[in-house]
Formats: sequence, C-alpha cells, structure tokens
Amino acid sequence: MFFAFSSPLFWYRLVFLTELAGAEALMTFKLKRRPFFALRVALSAAACYALTFLFPIAAYNAFYVSFMFAFMFCLTIAGLCVCYREPPLNVVFCAIAAYAMQHIAYEVYTFFVTAFGLQAASLPYEETGRIAFDMWTMAVYVESYAAAYGLLYMFFGTRIRKGTDLRIGNVTLLVISGVILLTAVLLNTVVTYRADASTDIVLQCLIYAYDALCCVLALVLQFSALRRRKMQTDLDTLRRLYEQERRHYILFKENVDYINVKCHDLKHQIRRIALGGAVKDSVISEIESAVRIYDSEVKTGNDTLDIVLTEKRLACAGNGITFSVIADGEKLNFMTDADICALLGNALDNAIEAVCLLPDRDERSISLNIRASRGFLSVCVRNRCRGDISFDGDMPVTTKADKTYHGFGMRSMREIAERYGGTLNVTAADGIFTLDILLPENEK
Repeated sequence: MFFAFSSPLFWYRLVFLTELAGAEALMTFKLKRRPFFALRVALSAAACYALTFLFPIAAYNAFYVSFMFAFMFCLTIAGLCVCYREPPLNVVFCAIAAYAMQHIAYEVYTFFVTAFGLQAASLPYEETGRIAFDMWTMAVYVESYAAAYGLLYMFFGTRIRKGTDLRIGNVTLLVISGVILLTAVLLNTVVTYRADASTDIVLQCLIYAYDALCCVLALVLQFSALRRRKMQTDLDTLRRLYEQERRHYILFKENVDYINVKCHDLKHQIRRIALGGAVKDSVISEIESAVRIYDSEVKTGNDTLDIVLTEKRLACAGNGITFSVIADGEKLNFMTDADICALLGNALDNAIEAVCLLPDRDERSISLNIRASRGFLSVCVRNRCRGDISFDGDMPVTTKADKTYHGFGMRSMREIAERYGGTLNVTAADGIFTLDILLPENEK
C-alpha cells in the first residue's frame, strides 16, 4: 500500500500539490524574496513533490486523507519560508489564503461535474480505478479553476502589495480562518466518501456550495482583519506625524529663541567695542561664537539633506552638542524628499534626544557619515548614550513613558530602508549608540 500506483488518490496528490502551488504563487509573488530565489523555489518544489510521493496511503477514509492534505499544506508553508524573506505569520497568512483559493476552485469544479452528471468520470479519492477526463470534464476543470483563481485574486490577492505587513495583529482570527478551511476540507472528504449512486445530487451540490462559501468566509475574515489593521496603522501614523510636527514646532521655537539670544549678545558686544576702543581676545571669541550660528548652512549636494542637516545643526548648537558631518549627499538623489526627511530626520532626532540626557556636556557628540562603497550606500549615525538601553529583538525599546505613540521612528526608518532594498542595524556598546543603514546604490 506504500506505493499504491493503481490508486487514483496516489496520483491525485501530485495534482493537488500543483494546484496549491499555483494558488500560493498568486498570493506570494509580491513578497520579499531571498537571495537565489529561483534555486530555492526549484529545491523547495522538488522536496515537496518527493515527500508527497513518498507519503504512505495507509487508509482510505476521510480523516486520514484530510490529514494527508494538511501535511502537504504544511510542506508548502515550509517551502515558502525557505523562498521568501518574510515573518512567518506573513507566510502563513498567504498560505491559508492560497489553500482557501484552491479549495474553492475544487468545490466549484466538483459542483458542476456533479450537477452535469460527470462525477463518474472523476474519482480521485478511490482506492482502485482510474481518473478519466473526457473533453467536457476537462473543459469544466479548466474553466472552474481559471475563473475561481482569477476572481479570488482580483478580490483578495491584489490587496497583498509589495512591502505590506500581513501580520493582522489578531492571531486568533488567523487561526479561526485556518480552522474554517480545514473543516471545509474534512467536510468535503466525508461527503466524497459517503456519497454513492443513491445520494441525492441536489443535496451534494448544496454541500459543495456551502463548503465553498465557508472558504470564502475564511478569506473575508482574513482580509477584513488586514484592512482593519491597516486602518489602525494609518491612524497611528497620523498621530505620530502630529507628534512629530509638535516636536518640530518646539524645536523651531527653541532655535529662533537661541538665535535671538545670540543677536542680543552680539548687539551688546558691538556696543562695547564702540565705547571701549581696545578689544580683548575673550570678547573676540564671544563675537565669533555669536556669529557662528549664522554659518550653520550645510552643503552636501542634496538640497533636502542640506535643509535637514542645517536644522539639526542649529538644534545641536542650542544644546551644546558637537555635530560632525561627512556626507556625499548626491548619492541620496535616488530617494524621495519625504523619505530623506523621515530617514535622516528621525535618526538625528533620536541622537539629539539621547545625548541631551548626558549630564556631562563634553560628552555630547553626534557624527553622521554618508558614503558609497562597492555598489552600496552606507549611512551611519553615532552618538554617545547612557548605558541603560534595552532591546526587543534587534530593535531598541523606547524609553518614553507613553509607549503608544513612540517607537514609530525606528520602525519607520527600517521600513524605508527595506523599501529601497536595504537593511537597518542598531548596536549599543561602551556608551556608543550606532545606527547603520545599508542601501543598494542607485536603487530606483
């Protein structure tokens, strides 16, 4: 029974795996791929087909066959994880949606061959016999799967866009969708094994239609949860942007106040020169310090970066922070202005906040280095910090008391880096906080 070559079920497993792989391809082709993607796909497919071929058919009943299909489904999930650089929940989300798509197509096909009296031509779950496809059965098969895959992809698959986070935030709903799907598979298998020539065809068709609707419900639950999560994320983003605008206003006011103070000092120094005649070296130094605030404009070759760095340099001057910049701004020209502002603005805001917490003003220093090397663009921000930084995985945990609207800056920077095909890494050691961003050069 191990190699039951005479069983239609033995060969149908390979057909099912091909149908499932096609559905998974539609649901996952926009996900982030791992290096050597084509080779990974080939090896994963070979492993899935080999293990499916070797899987024993120990019994011909609804429960064992359903278990076999579930095992094959888990094999494909493992293969997707090998091929795509995505969180496991993203992969599971797409895999469940793909299995629902395949099962809906199968139920549509089964509904029509049963309604048209063609079911005798297709007996895939039998222990003996053969699967015979005539012209009509083949036409129903092709049209059923093409229509189901096409419509379901149009209504659901198109919502999976490049860079979308598919972690719906409610694992319970994902589990419920999976349970609905597996229950539908089991129900179909039970009906298939229990049906015979005396079974009411209308009743069978109603069960097949009900089964398909259950799978549609599973898809609706999944993508409704995804839509709700996106709406919540958009709301959180608006709140974060409001918080950033408020902080920028406070920072702008502080810069204006700082400039006004320096102007007031400069006016008095000029008056002292006019009245006193001789000028001491200390007075000259004070004047130079006052005038230096107007020499904060930065020229890097990228206008947007220049604006960001000029603003941050003024903020550093007002807080007694040494800010050193080595930047080839022209290398950032492939990025949008909004992304440059968000990426560098968030990075430098975090650095300024961190060094302002240091009691020793001599330790307040920040450095920014932007350079290209070997086809990659490196953006490195270093600053001194206190030694109490904790990490959640590879990301630092915000120290703000209200964690609801904080922590978005680091996630936003990572999302921008990954959108351009790059990476973001953070380290904190020996009182030095380092943010490293690596982007492919000239990425479009």
